[in-house]
Amino acid sequence: MAARTTPRYVRARHVLALLRRRRGPPGAFTFRGVSGFSLKAFEAAWAAACGAKGSSASMVVPAQRSFLVGPVSFQGPCASGKITVQIQGKIVAPPPSAVNTWGNGSNDSWLMFRRVDWLTVTGNGVLDGNGQSWWVRRCSDASLRLLMCNNLKVSQLSSKDSPQMHIAIQNSTAVNVTGLTITAPGTSPNTDGIHIGESHNVHITSSSIGTGDDCISISSGSRFVTVDGVGCGPGHGVSLGKDGDMAAVEFIDVRNVNFTNTMYGARIKTWEGGQGYAKSISFTNIQFDNVDHPVLIDQIYENRLSVQPAVAISNVTYSNLTGTSSMATAVAFDCSDGGGCTDIHVNSLVITGLGGRQTVARCRNAKVATSGQVNPEIPCGS
Repeated sequence: MAARTTPRYVRARHVLALLRRRRGPPGAFTFRGVSGFSLKAFEAAWAAACGAKGSSASMVVPAQRSFLVGPVSFQGPCASGKITVQIQGKIVAPPPSAVNTWGNGSNDSWLMFRRVDWLTVTGNGVLDGNGQSWWVRRCSDASLRLLMCNNLKVSQLSSKDSPQMHIAIQNSTAVNVTGLTITAPGTSPNTDGIHIGESHNVHITSSSIGTGDDCISISSGSRFVTVDGVGCGPGHGVSLGKDGDMAAVEFIDVRNVNFTNTMYGARIKTWEGGQGYAKSISFTNIQFDNVDHPVLIDQIYENRLSVQPAVAISNVTYSNLTGTSSMATAVAFDCSDGGGCTDIHVNSLVITGLGGRQTVARCRNAKVATSGQVNPEIPCGS
C-alpha cells in the first residue's frame, strides 16, 4: 500500500462534543466555571495532532465558534515532519478572576508553542486576550508565545486586546510572519504587537498593528530581522535594542513602514550603563503621519545624565524618510557621554510639522553624515 502523502487533519472532536452539550447563543461557547472544558479539549486535539506520524499533520479550531481557553502549552517535538494549526474560530482568554485557571499568576503566556519545528499557525480566526480586565493589574502575560520554534510561519491571524504582548517569538530561527492584524487601545499598557528576542532570520511583512506599546520590538540576541510593508498606529513605533543591561542586535532592515498617530516611529533605545551593541540597522522608505517623535536614538533610555559606558550604536542608515511630526523636534540623536553613537548616515529625510511648520533636530554625542535633501538640518558632525 502506498504511503499517505496528504496532510492528516485532527479536528478538536472533544471541543465539538462539548459545544453540542453546552451551546449558548449561535456561534458562542457557554463556559461554566474555571475548570477549563475547552482547555482539555485543546490539549487532547494537540496531543493527537502532535503525535500523528507522517510528513504532516493539522489541528483545526472550527470556524464560527468561540472557545474560552485557559493558559495552555503546546509542547514539541512532534512526530510529524510539519504541523499546521488552523485557527478559524475565536479563542478567548479567561479573566484574571479565574485564578484557578491562571495558576495564581505563575504563567507568563496564555497560548505557548515550545520546541515545535516546522510549525505553521494560520487562519482567519481571532485571539481575544480579554485584556481590559488585565491591564489594571499590569500583568506580564503574552497572548501567543512561540519559543524555540525553528522554520516557523505565522500568518493571517487577528489578535486583539492581549494581556500584555500580543505575539512573542523567542529563541527561534527561520521565521516568517505575514498578514497579521493586531489591535489594542492606544492607552493599553505594554501591549507590544510583535516581540522578537534571541531569534535569527526573521521576516515580518504585510501586517497592520495598532497597540498601546511598540508595534514591533526587537531585543537582544536578534540578528537578520526584516520588517517590510507594515502599518503601525497607534503605538510606540518600531523599537530596537532595549533588553536590560545587555544588547546584541544587528543586521536589522526596516522598510516600507507607515507610522500613523504613534508616539515614536523609527526608534533605537538602550539602557544607560549597558553592554553590547546595536549595529548594521537600516530604515528605508518610511512614512510618518502625525508622529510625536519620528526618528529617535536614545542611548540613555532611563537616565538623561548618564556618563556610564553605553551599548555601542553604530552603522545606522536612514534613507527616504518623509512625513509629519506632531512635535517641534522631529529627529533626536541622544547618545551617551560614555560612548556616543558612530557611523550614522541620513540619506534624504524631510519631516515637517503639521500644516507645513518647520521642525528641528537635536544631536548629542552622535557622529552623523547626511546626503540628499535633509530637513530639518541635523546639527551633528561626522
